[in-house]
Amino acid sequence: MNIKELILNPDNFFKNLSYREVSLKTPFLIVLIFSVFMSIYTYYTTSIMFKIFPADMQSMMTISMIIAAVSALVGGFIAWLLVAGVMHLISMAFSGVGSFKRTFEFTGYGFIANLIGLCITIPIGYYFLSNAHIPTLTMANLQNPIIVKQIMSSIFPKTMVYTNLLVGIAVSLWNLGLWTYGIKYARNLELKKAFIVALIPTVLFGAYQLYSVAKFL
Repeated sequence: MNIKELILNPDNFFKNLSYREVSLKTPFLIVLIFSVFMSIYTYYTTSIMFKIFPADMQSMMTISMIIAAVSALVGGFIAWLLVAGVMHLISMAFSGVGSFKRTFEFTGYGFIANLIGLCITIPIGYYFLSNAHIPTLTMANLQNPIIVKQIMSSIFPKTMVYTNLLVGIAVSLWNLGLWTYGIKYARNLELKKAFIVALIPTVLFGAYQLYSVAKFL
């Protein structure tokens, strides 16, 4: 795979790839790496957050951290399937022609944007979280939403949250560009129609990711 061409000239990348046999190996690898990184980062961030719980609850929190990490790992592949499925269905309204397997393949390449975005947000997150002071709260404190929100704001400072929001917006716009050209050649659509097809899942997927960050504001 020509990563440079995928990043700098996705139109030509997907055009050339459309003449080859469908292969899910490379997009699967992209989504796998993205999902593994997300899983590790999710485990790390939840381990930091759960330090606020009393010591006698830490064993239960460990189980929750593992569940969160596994969910993030599986979530990457679910997102890939959902985005591909939504784009394939919408493209039918524009008389798109092409197999779902091809749509699935080209959609997977679009997650290169999410992978690179994660490579930016992980070091930023580690920098802030590794220096965060996390107090241990009592059960009475944990039942007070104002106290919990104040503690979470101190763990996840606004500088970190806003930076991640900006990266998230940039990644969503990049997703839109990659998926537009991907669905154009996967389903033999005009560029304008391909843009409309790619816009809906990009907005939905991007909104979910941005909400996951913005809730810490």
